[in-house]
Amino acid sequence: MQEEQQNPAYVYITGRIDKMLVPTLLYQLAQKPAHGYELIQKINESGFSEIEADPATIYRNLRRMEEDGLVISHWETEHTGPARRSYQLSTEGHQALDYCVQLISEKVEKMQAFLEEYRREVKDR
Repeated sequence: MQEEQQNPAYVYITGRIDKMLVPTLLYQLAQKPAHGYELIQKINESGFSEIEADPATIYRNLRRMEEDGLVISHWETEHTGPARRSYQLSTEGHQALDYCVQLISEKVEKMQAFLEEYRREVKDR
C-alpha cells in the first residue's frame, strides 16, 4: 500500500475516502461512461456518498481525477442541444477503484472489530 500512496491521486483518494464521493464516481464510471449531470443523478440516487452531489463538487472532482489520469473526457456534439463532456475511466482509474475497494474493506474490518468488541464489553456489564 505504501507504493500507491506515492501517487498523488492515491494520496488525494486516501484523504477523502470517508466521504465516498471519489469511490462512487469511479464506480459509476466503471459501469459506463457518463456526463456530469448523469453522474450527479446517479450519485444522489445511490446513497453511497455522504455528501450531496452538487454540480460544483462533482465537476471539481472530475477535473482533479482527469488531471491525475484516472478519467478521460471528450466532448459529445452529436446530440441536439449544447455539447457536453463525457467521462470514462482510464486504466489508472480502474486501478484507483480497486485501491478504493481495498481502503474501504480495511475500514469496514476495523469498524466491525470495534463493534464486536464493544458488544462483547456491553454484554459483560
